Amino acid sequence: MEDNARQRNIGTLLLELGRVTEQDLERALEHQRIQGGYFGQALVDLGIVEQEELDFGLAAQANLPYLVPDVDHIDPDVAGLVPPTWALRHNAMPVQREDGWLTLLLDSPLKAGLAEQISRRTGLSVKLALCSPRIVRDAIRQVYKLEPVREKAERVLSTEAFWTLASSPSASRWGLSVRRDLVIGWIDNGDGVKRHPLMHNWLVFLDRLLSPPPSQLLPGHGMRQWRASVRPDHSPTAVNVTSLSGPGGHDLLFEPLRERESELANLPGASIIASLRESARSGKTALGVRSPTGQAARSLVTRLPRLLLKSGHRSVCLFREGGHTISEDVLILTLPEDGSEDEWISFTRDLALDAVGVEIEPSSQSSWQQVLELAPLTLVVLTGTGGKPPAGLSWHLWCDDDRTPRWQLESA
Repeated sequence: MEDNARQRNIGTLLLELGRVTEQDLERALEHQRIQGGYFGQALVDLGIVEQEELDFGLAAQANLPYLVPDVDHIDPDVAGLVPPTWALRHNAMPVQREDGWLTLLLDSPLKAGLAEQISRRTGLSVKLALCSPRIVRDAIRQVYKLEPVREKAERVLSTEAFWTLASSPSASRWGLSVRRDLVIGWIDNGDGVKRHPLMHNWLVFLDRLLSPPPSQLLPGHGMRQWRASVRPDHSPTAVNVTSLSGPGGHDLLFEPLRERESELANLPGASIIASLRESARSGKTALGVRSPTGQAARSLVTRLPRLLLKSGHRSVCLFREGGHTISEDVLILTLPEDGSEDEWISFTRDLALDAVGVEIEPSSQSSWQQVLELAPLTLVVLTGTGGKPPAGLSWHLWCDDDRTPRWQLESA
């Protein structure tokens, strides 16, 4: 019963964040009934959420911040409050000391008991932060300057040892060449390709490591490409797989997907998203999103329609600067500088969209009123710090730092 309640909680949180639907949760529950394991892992295995999104939800469930460490700004003296062996054993590390408080970075809320142990060791009060296991592990290796896993090329490796060698730290790409009596692994680190003879258990290991398992997808002949999620105790989070198969064997190429941790860390908290979603569903909502230079505000505005609206929404963003985030489900355009922006705004209103993001100064009263009526959900990019939000907004969402935004919400 307790496990079922926990499942509903993480499912509800991801639902509030706009990352899953009710149908997704039913699919994951059915997958768990058949395959066993954890509910969250079922969501990842089915490709419904990424591992980082699940970890972000688990942090919210435990009421802990999700923190992606910047290893260049971690004080070695702070990390040195525990020895590297302790950090590796627990996959946990002190990352910040401020005003008598020590922030301990963990990979699981189940390790909260480490706080008392560290408090006794250091005499400091301890607060916890959560991050993905792989990110914590990589940060520990970098901060303590531990040698990455290395093996001699002449030694015959297991496929698991080869995968660790390729992904700790992650190479740009790696692969396998499988022939009847020979398996060769190769790694491209950017400074040349290194080869390693491997044992013949490659497919058994890859089927345990990747979802979907390669044995279900490898063709008898020809080329195939697919995306696979990686088991959470290995790196990276996900890979693109390309296979070339024929009567003589297989060649497989693995390319790590771009990480999304920093994007997740820059999202508003689950309670803010829930409040805004309720407002958007209740009626017309105008939200001002402010950051010092507008960079963080633009990035967030492109993602809010997906978080606040149902799937299948029709959304457009009109910005004054190009080169910002490319969205999978929002059309992003740069406003012209020839004085025709009023025509663009008028045409956008005629499209009867579900959401419109726009970057415009509220100096012209007539233009400002048009902007507020563009769509049921209007998202306005504002720049600067402090000051009262413009009239006509329902909500004001703001931060003081474009690089690491910590969003705060107030009723306008």
